Amino acid sequence: MVYFVGAGPGAPDLITVRGYKLISQADVIIYAGSLVNPELLQAAKPACEIFNSAFMTLEEVIAVMEDAEQRGLLCVRLHTGDPSIYGAIREQMDLLEERGIVYETCPGVSAMFGAAAALNLEYTRPGVSQTVIVSRSAGCTPVPDRESIRKLAVHQSTMVLFLSAGQARTVSQELIGGGYSPDTPAAIVYKATWPEEKTIRCTIGSLPAAAAQNNITKTALIIVGDVLEGKAIRSKLYDPSYATEFRPAVQTEREKGAAEQAAVIAFTREGTRLASRIVSWLREEGWQCDGYSTQKDMPDMVEIKLLSGSLREWTEARFADSRALLFVGAAGIAVRAAAPFIRDKMTDPAVLVIDEAGRHVIPVLSGHVGGANRLAESLADFLGAECVLTTATDVRGRFAVDRFAVDNHLLITDRDKAKGISADILQDKHIGICCPAGWLQAEDLPNQLAECDDPEESRILIDWHSRENGERALRLIPEKAVWIGIGCKKETTEESLQSAFADFLQAQRLDRDALAGFASISLKSEEKGLLAFAGSQKEKILFYTAEQLGSLTGSFSESCFVMQQTGTGNVCERAACLAALENGVFTGQSEAENSSCLIIRKTKYKGITFAAALADRRLMFE
Repeated sequence: MVYFVGAGPGAPDLITVRGYKLISQADVIIYAGSLVNPELLQAAKPACEIFNSAFMTLEEVIAVMEDAEQRGLLCVRLHTGDPSIYGAIREQMDLLEERGIVYETCPGVSAMFGAAAALNLEYTRPGVSQTVIVSRSAGCTPVPDRESIRKLAVHQSTMVLFLSAGQARTVSQELIGGGYSPDTPAAIVYKATWPEEKTIRCTIGSLPAAAAQNNITKTALIIVGDVLEGKAIRSKLYDPSYATEFRPAVQTEREKGAAEQAAVIAFTREGTRLASRIVSWLREEGWQCDGYSTQKDMPDMVEIKLLSGSLREWTEARFADSRALLFVGAAGIAVRAAAPFIRDKMTDPAVLVIDEAGRHVIPVLSGHVGGANRLAESLADFLGAECVLTTATDVRGRFAVDRFAVDNHLLITDRDKAKGISADILQDKHIGICCPAGWLQAEDLPNQLAECDDPEESRILIDWHSRENGERALRLIPEKAVWIGIGCKKETTEESLQSAFADFLQAQRLDRDALAGFASISLKSEEKGLLAFAGSQKEKILFYTAEQLGSLTGSFSESCFVMQQTGTGNVCERAACLAALENGVFTGQSEAENSSCLIIRKTKYKGITFAAALADRRLMFE
């Protein structure tokens, strides 16, 4: 058996665990002696036969492999970095296949990632570059003309060039000839992750001089692109207002007005130091956060304000304008301060206590619905502290329906049913869950839940319809999931739209909290009545061109008259689908299924048409 193993960029501790194990088990090792760190060979068995391929031809390398196979020995072919990038492994594999020798590949850390680490660089930065071109300049090994550096440079993306340091002048000329400005940032990384590693920052124009001054002609990477400088815009990955496959969007407003924010207060000098760290962390996590202290003689730190007024006054104000209150001090202080203002678990903010040494983080109020438990777990991870949870479902590691609802942006419609479900789960009863939208993934379900196809047999129903009296299930409404497409005649009034929409909601049993917004054709973007209607509903409205709407494939209710008037055969259904597809987080639809997200087809109301489409999600369980 032959294993092609990536040795990593240089540092011996950057080989993968699998690669290290294979080296230690190998009977024969053929390593790229000009590039692989020889320290890795210290892991080999004393009796291991070791060959340096720097002095061998391809035929000689294959002969060693073939001999090892005939003797029933395990052979490791050790390449630098990751063998799939400029490793010349395919030619070896072809010859092994001709000889019937079985082989596998163990990937490694490429030098391009070692170089990025040396520069503290992210190759793909929002608003700067989302594409990385990995290539090389032509040398003894030719490069296809279509892949010349000059032609690749047209894309103006991030470029990582292997095996090109000895041709720095040619590289500079080709990059500039392809469209890069001479002032474009560049870097040379010599022997990334080795003890003799060297990084040189320059520009494309000064690249030849930088290489010459540092006497670099080989064993280096050239990196070019604007990612080497400047500040990127914030990504959507951890933006709390953006939903992902694993995390629903978090509202950035609380109770339709107050900005989402947290407040931290401390009572001792050491506690104030810790509060400063927590404020900085919360801001990095996307919170609006202010820190306060009762200490007049405070150390110089991040915007910690001296508490003015009483703690009672501060707590009352924070209960009104904040989603989370964090007390750095004794739990008794937090309890006494919060007690007069506790009203309802569905609306009260999260309250956490952290001891001044930062050893324990304790959520004491609104653990699930208010998000205190989740915030406590994240903060404990940041501080290296112990998170002390006291809610029964969390202590016993059971599914909590109220936390599930918050995590997935679902509205709980019946508290008593939610409480009953939690009680049954604690008694080891299984709960049926149904989601007609198909958002459930069987492999994600916790042990206490079982997927149920019949809504009437389920205990939890995730659905966009308004709840009905007497229904058995706890209905969870997916907030901001349904997009309404609107078609209307010219100069349709706001009043007509409001009346028709009210009838539409009632007739379709569409829950108002499920609405995400409206969509229509751009021909209607100046219609005062339509704009006023959307404003009165406090929902956004999106507009699409006839070409955008017409590009959707699928089964739509087409009209020749609408086609003549607007340029597309259907407005409301297509607009609803396009908005839902663009705002879904786990769509999975093929082009032929663009209409599959429709949940309500075209419905007419005296010159007005409505349709509804569902933006797809994937529900998150813990």
